Amino acid sequence: MPNMIFAVSTKGKRNYCDVTYSGNDTFLFSHETRWLPVNILNKLSEDQVLRIPIVADSRSLNLSNAVTAMVYEAWRQQQFTNGC
Repeated sequence: MPNMIFAVSTKGKRNYCDVTYSGNDTFLFSHETRWLPVNILNKLSEDQVLRIPIVADSRSLNLSNAVTAMVYEAWRQQQFTNGC
């Protein structure tokens, strides 16, 4: 069972680095041109919808880079436990 569920979206107001993650958190991602469905985003609090900052007037990160940034930050906060 996940501790918290976080959606990663360009519509998020909370920076992904401003969150303290636990080892059981779950992250939801979507392709940059399809976005996460509104009915899913509406079930989450504003604090659960995160953004990865990008340069103004640029496209969002591609999916694999966004996943890498999020998971690495959460793993870093766990002191890289269960790593190689």
